[in-house]
Amino acid sequence: MSRSIGLVLILHQRGDILLNGVFNSGTQSLLNRAMDITWRAKEVTANNIANADTPGFKRSEVLFAKNLQEARLLGPGTKRLTNTDPRHVQGQAGRSSAGGGIVVDRITALSYRNDGNNVDIDNEMALLTKNNLLYEALSQSMSNEIRLLRLAITGRG
Repeated sequence: MSRSIGLVLILHQRGDILLNGVFNSGTQSLLNRAMDITWRAKEVTANNIANADTPGFKRSEVLFAKNLQEARLLGPGTKRLTNTDPRHVQGQAGRSSAGGGIVVDRITALSYRNDGNNVDIDNEMALLTKNNLLYEALSQSMSNEIRLLRLAITGRG
C-alpha cells in the first residue's frame, strides 16, 4: 500500500470518528433514548386503555425516570464518571443502545372493580396526555439540537 493511500485511510477513519461524535453527542443520544421511552410509554398506556373492559387485566406502566436513569448511569460505558463531590452518584459514562430494553412494570395492585381489572380510564387518559406533552417537548429539543448542528456546519440558520 502506498504511503498516500495509507494516509487517506487514516484520515478517513479519524473523520468517521469525529463525525460520529458530532452526530451522536451525549445530548442527542439522551434525547433519543428519552423519546424511545416516551414512545414505549404511549404504547403501554394505549394497551391499558384498550383493555379497560377486559376482566382480570392488570395495567402496565413505563417508569420514565427509572428507564432514563438506567440509560444514563447503567448503560454500557467506556469510562467511569469522576466524583468531584461526595454527594455525587457514581455511574458510567456512555449511552445504552437505542433499542435497549425499556423496563415495563406490571401493576398488580388492588382492583376496586369486581372483575379484577385495575385500569382507571381517567388516570390512563391523563397519563397519555402527559406523555404526549413530554414527547412533543423532547421532539422540539431534538429539532433545536439539529438546528444548532446545521448552523455550525453551514454558518447560517
